[in-house]
This record gives sequence, structure tokens and C-alpha cells, in this order.
Amino acid sequence: MKRWLCILIFCLTGCIDGRSEQEKQQQLQDKLIMTDTTEITVLIPSLVSSKKLAITLPRCFFRTELQNKIVDGKIEVKAVTILFPLPTFSGFPNNAAAIQQCPDFSRPISGIGVRPLFPKIGTNELDYGNHWLIHQRFAYALKEEKNNLALYHSGIGGKLAIFANQSKENKADISIDFWPYDAANADSPFPDQFDVHSVLEKEFGFGYVVYTSKFLHGKNKPLPNQWYFADALIDIYKHNESLLDHPEIVQGFIENNNRILDYIHQHSKVVN
Repeated sequence: MKRWLCILIFCLTGCIDGRSEQEKQQQLQDKLIMTDTTEITVLIPSLVSSKKLAITLPRCFFRTELQNKIVDGKIEVKAVTILFPLPTFSGFPNNAAAIQQCPDFSRPISGIGVRPLFPKIGTNELDYGNHWLIHQRFAYALKEEKNNLALYHSGIGGKLAIFANQSKENKADISIDFWPYDAANADSPFPDQFDVHSVLEKEFGFGYVVYTSKFLHGKNKPLPNQWYFADALIDIYKHNESLLDHPEIVQGFIENNNRILDYIHQHSKVVN
């Protein structure tokens, strides 16, 4: 009787936890990776040369899918996402301490995607100067020009885009895509987030999302009287103004991108 009772308990336990032993081990391994501070190097090959971008950071900053492919602390992938707490890129570094430690995966996570730039079709040449506008011209249509700036329609759905070339103030080409505030759809979260893309080491690119203070909380939230470029962008469209009349807002995005670029340079290099 006791024997059958033990078998019954064993079967019920197995039914309650339907995971296989392999699944349990994988989940345990994933949890360990989330706190693993061992540095690894991720290599991303260029599409136009033999160069590779080598990014070195603690293991916990990368997705768990990389684990089984790491050999001697290195792994080569086509592209990679580096993980940070959600507000990290909104006034970078939004929380200076957070970028020095493993992300807390129990809280919202944001990522910075790094990949090679795509060359012109059928060539090994890259387009510079509004790289995305030139390479994906079919996706943009000029909306207005003013003050040596140009604003474009981006795809469909009312999204807009503005571009800035590398210059003395701007360390790399940058594109900013956003949905302008629409009073008829005031509850939409889309105008509060901005997609930013930039060039890295000439042959690579990275992208991330900047959020307005609506998504920032506590010490990460700007003070009521503090000017914040992302809030300023949504505010001008609430007052039916144009981004082209406010170059200081574009400059705010550029300076934020410069700081992110400096951070990536601290943890990466180009190798042959």
C-alpha cells in the first residue's frame, strides 16, 4: 500500500511540474546567467570588409540565447542586443550606477541593438551622410524644410523622421523616428517613445529607444523645472509647433547619442 502511495505521489508531483529535467536545468542556467559578471566578448562581422566589432561586457548584459555558443569567452554573431534597465538611454546615463551592474530582470528592461550596416545593393560600399535616408529612401518622403533642417514622413501611420550628419557637434550620423502628439489620440503611448539609430565605427550601427518622463519614475524622472529634450519634443506638437523651429531639441538627442557612443567605445574595438 505504501509503495503504491509513493508511486501516486511521485506521479502527481510530475503532473504538477510538467517540466522535463532538461527544461529545469536550462531555466536554472538562465537564472545564473542573469547574475554572471564574467566578461565575454561578442564579435560582429562587417558586411563590407574583414573587420569585426568586438564588444566586451559582463555576461549578464547579453541575452541567454548566447550561452551555448560561447567558446573561450568569445562568440561571433550577426547582431546583438545589450540589456539595460528601461530608462537607461533617456538622458544617458539616466542611472549611472545601473550601467555598472547586471540588469534587474524583475523590472522593465531596455536594449541597445548593435549590427553591421548594410551596403548598397550589389556592392561593398556604404552610404554616409543621412545613412538611413539614402539607404532606405523608399521609406521616407519630405514633409517640410526650414532652418537648414528637413523633416520626413517615415513609413505609414503618421510617423516622422529627422536626420543629422556627423559634424563637429555630432560624433556620428543619427536618425530620430517619432510619432508626433495627436490630441485626437491623446492616450496613445507611441508619441512618448523615440527610435534612435546611429553609426558606429563607420561599418556598424546601433539603435535604442528614448522615452519621455511619462515612462520615468523616482530618481530617474526629470525635475518639474528641468528641461528634457524628449519632453520638449512631445510638447511642441501639443502646441502645434514644428520640430524644425526647435534645433535645440535635435541637439539634445545628438548630445545624448554622443554620450551613448562614448560608452560603447569604452567597451568595444574593431579587430581584423
